[in-house]
Amino acid sequence: MQATRYSVAFAVIATVLSPMPIYGQQAPSAAPLRPVPVMQLDLKQRHPVLDGRRISLRPARPTPIKDILPVLVRGTRLSVIADPSVNQTFLGELKNVTIREALEVILEPSGLDYSVRGEVIRVFPRELETRFFNIDYVSTQRSSSRTVAGTGASTGGNTSRVTGTDSADVYGELAEGVKSLLSAEGRMNVDRTAALLRVTDRPSRLARVEQYLDAVMLRVTRQVQIEAKVVEVTLRDEFSAGIDWRSVLGGLTPNPTSPTTAHVSSGGMTLTLNVTDFSALLKALAAQGDVNVLSSPRIIAMNNEPTIMRAATQDAQSLTESLVLSLTAQISADGIIHMNVNPSVTERTGPATSQLGDQMPLITVREADTVVRVRQGETIVIAGLMHERTDRRKTDLVILLTPTLVRSSGTR
Repeated sequence: MQATRYSVAFAVIATVLSPMPIYGQQAPSAAPLRPVPVMQLDLKQRHPVLDGRRISLRPARPTPIKDILPVLVRGTRLSVIADPSVNQTFLGELKNVTIREALEVILEPSGLDYSVRGEVIRVFPRELETRFFNIDYVSTQRSSSRTVAGTGASTGGNTSRVTGTDSADVYGELAEGVKSLLSAEGRMNVDRTAALLRVTDRPSRLARVEQYLDAVMLRVTRQVQIEAKVVEVTLRDEFSAGIDWRSVLGGLTPNPTSPTTAHVSSGGMTLTLNVTDFSALLKALAAQGDVNVLSSPRIIAMNNEPTIMRAATQDAQSLTESLVLSLTAQISADGIIHMNVNPSVTERTGPATSQLGDQMPLITVREADTVVRVRQGETIVIAGLMHERTDRRKTDLVILLTPTLVRSSGTR
């Protein structure tokens, strides 16, 4: 939404109009309209001198605009008056342009404007305009940080804080971007409660602000739907070194495209596959051990906003056993999806005795942090988060993520 000023002409050109027949109609028999005095001529109204007479101008050096204005109307019935504050200069070459075109080319870059009253042109500093822009975005800041309670070597003490990605302050960043586009006299204000941006500046600067806001809002409102599956595979003895992914992929029909290894910053392994049949993939995993699907969430994530999926249980000792999947997706204009994925599984693995003889629960955390680049429909596979249970059997945690772009009307 924007507030736009409209200039109202109180009367039209003061001439006597001769009645003229319109094709298919009879000429009116009423007497001609009487002339009315002209109070203001709308700038958009065509003027026989402003839009009819053509001139050329080529000052040899920067020349005060006050001195150029009389030259523009010389030999016409027009008069021109400049505001005393007009002290800008002009240097350029104009060839065969109308007086109106010359006025606009000379005045606009200098922050000047003009009005026409009868046969008088008045030149003055351009007034600032105010526009209001809607910001259709939730005013909030979120964080994917979480605290793991318990004790043991994997947590480094009684509690461990796992830091994730903070959400962007869209309103704050918009304000900084808009400020950089304003002139020295421009002003702005962001109302987070009303989701409204008020900007006061010259029309040319307001046009830049509008273009910038359109580009920003187009990007921050992109969305992606993510279908996730978290699977735990209790491996048979012959696969105790980990899942044989070559065998898994070879068992799929048709065979998926060759997997691509993505960047992994800590723990595990990441593959990108083109898999459309999850049941066939689970069946292939079952050939190497017992498969247990821990969770199958489906969420929609905004562009560059952290998203958390969590399933947890907590006992009286404030020990939390949980499955946490934190991710942030960045959606490019060509549909490529970059994702930062951080899965974490916290489990109670047994008791521990402190130096004072107190019994404390011992927990194990399995976690990975990876960055991947995929197209919609491709499946991200995060695996290799191994754990050996008390019965000496090893388990491997497998996370499957399939992103799909959410398109709405007007999405580009």
